Amino acid sequence: MPKGKEIAKVVLMLQPDEGREVVYLIAPSGHPNYGDEFIAAAWLRYLARARPHALIVLDCHTPGQASVLLNGCHPRVLFVDTAWRLAVEAGNRPQEESHELLDRVIDEPGRACLLADGIGLLSRASSIHLLGGGYLNSVWPHHLGLLRLVRAAARRSGARLYATGQGLMPAGSAEELRASVGDFDVFDVRDRESAELLGVTATGDDAWLAVNPKSGTDRQLRREVPVYDITSDAAQRDVVLCLQSDLVTNTDDVPGGSVADLAIRLLDEWGVTGDQVAVIECIPGTDRVAYDQIAHRIEGAVFVPFTVLWRDGLPARAGQTWISTRFHPHLLAAAAGASGVALSGRKDYYDTKHRSLTDEGSPWVVLPLNADIDAPARPSRGGFTAGNVDSLVARKRRLAGQLYPRQSARVRVKQALPPRVRRKLRAGVQRGKALLARQD
Repeated sequence: MPKGKEIAKVVLMLQPDEGREVVYLIAPSGHPNYGDEFIAAAWLRYLARARPHALIVLDCHTPGQASVLLNGCHPRVLFVDTAWRLAVEAGNRPQEESHELLDRVIDEPGRACLLADGIGLLSRASSIHLLGGGYLNSVWPHHLGLLRLVRAAARRSGARLYATGQGLMPAGSAEELRASVGDFDVFDVRDRESAELLGVTATGDDAWLAVNPKSGTDRQLRREVPVYDITSDAAQRDVVLCLQSDLVTNTDDVPGGSVADLAIRLLDEWGVTGDQVAVIECIPGTDRVAYDQIAHRIEGAVFVPFTVLWRDGLPARAGQTWISTRFHPHLLAAAAGASGVALSGRKDYYDTKHRSLTDEGSPWVVLPLNADIDAPARPSRGGFTAGNVDSLVARKRRLAGQLYPRQSARVRVKQALPPRVRRKLRAGVQRGKALLARQD
């Protein structure tokens, strides 16, 4: 016989948003990719404080894996893939049919009948928020269908529309972006080029929401997903590498060989031995390729697989030197005070990303993947200053506070009541009104 709490969970699953504010988040979570998961965790943890009793829906392309990685970040989060499946389906159709599906499926869920319940939940959202990242651009043009879909949902429900920390380069024709931005209550980006394209605010990457240099030692600050690991063997190494094998050229046809070659040249120039090195993996398997290619050069190095990285945090500290192709290790390691070199892969994508950090004060050297360049001396200027970090974190947290302002005590109490209690209260109020009407 199921216990009361188990029955309550079943009821919540059947009517997940009954009487609750529905905060609908959309993000490319679950692949997994360290930066994307970090941003999703940052917003879920923030909403655990700002909206603890709301139903949080995280719509992502891989909800099963996301539910494992992000478990515990919010007490009432539901993982779905409704918007992503619709965007993918629309992307496989001719443009006219694609637009028709995305424009009309909210009002006519029978057009995607297998997703009807999820579409209903999207149409009841109080707000719809596209979390930050570099996924709304011409590298993945079908993702732009998310913009058309959420605009249709907001027309139906009146939901507020938010986009934060977006990286829109390369934008291609930018037709869908320009058509969408005016319908958003807040459209915020992370780099200068994206801001100039649409004439919108730029508060930086959403990862700044969770950055706190003290979080390696303060469990209350770091909560379930730590930011920094400062105690492991990897954290004690003086040189840390993050080398990817995807998106290294504009055609993506080079499997990371040039990345490995350039990393070896830098290590040779700096006189680094393998026992000084740690290598981290941000995308499982994909970031193992280059490590295997240089393993003969860094014998004695420690390899940090994604699962350990996610569980323990980034092994970054002041005094280290990093070599990273990936953007979020650059951001987070520089925020911890580490020096570094950013190797910029696909030029029309990664140049903008890494430059957005140097524009904000990162002293890291940014190098193209070019065999003809001279290897620079080992950087020693550190990362962002403490003042830089404080300013960037404060700017992002101010934006979060504008999107999800503090609620009144009355609203918080109402949201905290179980659905069954709220139904009884509403029924009691209705009976009272009916009784007063009869007396009149």
